[in-house]
Amino acid sequence: MRRRTKIWSCAAGALLVLLLTLWMDTSRAQDAPSAAPPVDSVHPLIGTGGDPDNGANLYPGSVRPFGMVQLSPDTEDHGYGYHTVQSWIKGFSMTHMSGVGCANQGDVFFTATTGPIVTQVSDYQTPYSHSSESASPGYYQVQLLQWGIHAELSATERTGIARFTFPAHQVANILVPISHTLNNTAAASIRVVGDRRIEGFVENHLFCNRTPTYKVYFVMVFDRPFTSFGTWFGKWVDDQDRGGTVAPGTRSAEQTSHEQSTGAYATWAPEDHAQAVTARVGISYVDIAGADKNLQSEAPEGDFTSIRQAATSAWNKELSNIEVSGSSAKDRTVFYTALYHSLLMPSLFDDADGRYLGFDGKIHMVPPGHHVYTNFSGWDIYRSEIPLLAMIEPQRLQDMAQSVVLMYLQGGWIDRWPQINLYTEDMVGSPLSIALTTTYLDGLHGFDIHTAWEAMLKDATEAPPPGHPYVGEEGIDWINKLHYLPADKVTYGSVAMTQEYSLAYASLFRLAAALGKTTDAQRLYDRALNYRNLFDLEDKFFRPRNADGTWVQGFNPAQDSHGFVEGTGWHYRSFAPADLGWLVKAFGQERFNAAMTEFFNYSSPGWYGQYYNPYNETDIQAPFVFNFSGQPWKSQEVVRRVLKENYTDAPDGVPGNDDCGAMSSWAVLSMLGIYSVDPTSLAYQLVSPVFSKAVVHLHSPYPGTTFTITTSEHPDTTPYIQNVTLNGLKHSQNWIAFHNITDGGTLHFDLGTAPDRHWGAAPEDAPPSLSDALPVTQ
Repeated sequence: MRRRTKIWSCAAGALLVLLLTLWMDTSRAQDAPSAAPPVDSVHPLIGTGGDPDNGANLYPGSVRPFGMVQLSPDTEDHGYGYHTVQSWIKGFSMTHMSGVGCANQGDVFFTATTGPIVTQVSDYQTPYSHSSESASPGYYQVQLLQWGIHAELSATERTGIARFTFPAHQVANILVPISHTLNNTAAASIRVVGDRRIEGFVENHLFCNRTPTYKVYFVMVFDRPFTSFGTWFGKWVDDQDRGGTVAPGTRSAEQTSHEQSTGAYATWAPEDHAQAVTARVGISYVDIAGADKNLQSEAPEGDFTSIRQAATSAWNKELSNIEVSGSSAKDRTVFYTALYHSLLMPSLFDDADGRYLGFDGKIHMVPPGHHVYTNFSGWDIYRSEIPLLAMIEPQRLQDMAQSVVLMYLQGGWIDRWPQINLYTEDMVGSPLSIALTTTYLDGLHGFDIHTAWEAMLKDATEAPPPGHPYVGEEGIDWINKLHYLPADKVTYGSVAMTQEYSLAYASLFRLAAALGKTTDAQRLYDRALNYRNLFDLEDKFFRPRNADGTWVQGFNPAQDSHGFVEGTGWHYRSFAPADLGWLVKAFGQERFNAAMTEFFNYSSPGWYGQYYNPYNETDIQAPFVFNFSGQPWKSQEVVRRVLKENYTDAPDGVPGNDDCGAMSSWAVLSMLGIYSVDPTSLAYQLVSPVFSKAVVHLHSPYPGTTFTITTSEHPDTTPYIQNVTLNGLKHSQNWIAFHNITDGGTLHFDLGTAPDRHWGAAPEDAPPSLSDALPVTQ
């Protein structure tokens, strides 16, 4: 996902981080009790710090695992939602994407006030204090200081519930400024029904203000009758939303263009004591009837406490798929918060009655026992989140895979970054092909692989037909002709896209071989080697090349972009995840290790053109490449450093945009001591675990029940692997296969304070590469 790198350098920023860290840390003990439920170690405010333009952009509000609803406070009018450095809460909205780099969603916005009805954001926004704010999985609460109102939020999968406790002797208002979103509202409609209900829809643009729009329908029901109500309507003044004219007693209002705004309100008379009003809100992407059914199915009563308890229970169940022990409370918090953030997206999309809106704009039904998911940040999550979900969420991942297949069946192509039921074509490559292939090769066959294969092969070899909202693999005709993307014909990211396409082709080669498609396998194997056509054997960089075969003059590997996407030639220098064995040989092992050692030779984390960038996915695999080059102890060292410096229990404790769980899932796998630079290779590189014991609970269709990772004492101070045993047998390879995990068993690490330069360092100990694949017989 597009991002702007976050670097804290000023003294004021550092002081704020320190204060916020102390605020989050006051109630924590030094050592985590091993019996504490995982949910107690999650701090959703981690990742909400940083500059709003450069932060992780996570939200602290209420959500269920992979839920349709993300009910959270918004501290900005346009952007990502919430940042701890912002001083005002504007209100609360029902939809948010987790850690993306563009303005997005914030649909079905509402808030609470006292006194006269106001309609401008500047009038109903309220200051708040972090000392009167807290968040945990499925629950958020804060004091709205302007109004003296205590706000509490919780959620089911498709509904949100908000309880507002108003002060005594004050008129209590709930405002629904339905036109307010975090992106660009195109239209809205709102209606007051009876004396307990407000309903309607809001139409918003896709993230980054892309042209297509979608609608979110809602039904809001209060736990007791309101005493008065009304709506408002207004037009923008000086290109700003100035609220509107209040019309007491009116029951409906509409917005029909971007330059208008509208909303509704409900009021309760003052009482001699504090009064609580609970609002239950169901949403649907299908229609108002769907929102109503979701509400009746999941939150038929206004019992806030029971919904909150159920949310906590749901999260504890999901987080307990991995149980860790034997480290500090801080490490436990970082781990379980990262795991929590890894389980937020993709998002549930079908209603409680099974209906969902397809990519053809029609209403479809999902088969009983299954679900449809959307919001796949493909370029980000194929690297680490999909492998993690394959390990601990196999049933859900198969439904996600089928959701991608349905996208193709209904819309005609696989998108890179589908949002709602629309194509965004954001970022590059064919990332969801890699995700589908990973799922199938991991042994998860509960989706239509034959249709998936048709879709993926088409994307890998053909240009999409004109007149459609998808672009497929940009420059595919040049790939077919030259076997690389020429920089003078494809001006954006020609090198990075060639590298990404090559990884997708390698994945499809392996899938074709598994499916017995020999001819396709040979063709895709050849295409998987395309990345070599842009590797300069003299300076050992991937670099842009023209259509006539000449190298682009003036190439600067430390220059941002210049043939790459969100990075430099240095960042993409080791981006041959499927064939790192070849890359090491092409460099020469000694030169490769020297170059990569220099790549990590930065004094402190930051965005540098010539050093590792821990804030983005462009070089997310780089810390593990020493496992391929005979120096695995350096990968152990680098991974520990990145975890220590970039993943903390502070508000800015996630590096860069989290991108829907991509960066967080990197931390989860790295802290366990296993990571795959190329998930479809089924090889997981080994580094030193952070915890002395981790138990991964396995589920059907895997044959194993648990996979247990243990270490010698004090893993926090012993970062270097000395020896490894797998199921009691000595294991010299610096990697294990995915089936070693899913078959169940025990992986034990003996760790030390100094590097062992022999373990895992022999050529035969390195992970497999594409060049090691057996020849395909035509």
